[in-house]
Amino acid sequence: MGRLTVLALTAAALSLVVALPTRAASGTPRTMLHYGDSLTVGTAAYLPSCLPGWSITQSASISRHADEGPGAVRLLSSSLPRVLVISLGANDDPGAVAAFATDVRRISTTAGRGRCVIWSTVVRPPSNGVSYEGYNRILRRAALTFENFRVFELQALAKRRPQWFGSDGVHPTAEGYRTRAAALARLVKSC
Repeated sequence: MGRLTVLALTAAALSLVVALPTRAASGTPRTMLHYGDSLTVGTAAYLPSCLPGWSITQSASISRHADEGPGAVRLLSSSLPRVLVISLGANDDPGAVAAFATDVRRISTTAGRGRCVIWSTVVRPPSNGVSYEGYNRILRRAALTFENFRVFELQALAKRRPQWFGSDGVHPTAEGYRTRAAALARLVKSC
């Protein structure tokens, strides 16, 4: 065999190794989509070290809105990972609870029963006097409606450890992001 052929075969073998997701002891693939807003941006650096052996796709954008999620998930529907970790809602109008509920339902339905959806509660001061509690109620209700839906209680973490959040009341400190990543990883492993 020529050197070029050996290199081509080696490259092909390596690409197969990279493309195959790691499987947990139960045989389920360890694949995850981490999708969302600035909280996803801040957590992205810490999450991979909390999930060794997982294939993680991250899509994060500062100021991303919840209504962008269903279309993005639908575009990936044929190749969606087994676990979806979502952080959306903090950049939206807290009075638009029905629209948020529709976005949550669309993402959960597109994910289907074979995938696990983890969605973070919204931690943010009220906007124009309206709190984000309506959004968090929608998320908690979704966990009762969809068997594959789990809520990551960032709101509870913020109440227990307010020092892990910055002065804006939205974004965690570095310690807060590390803790958020570790807690999300525990939920991901439970899926």
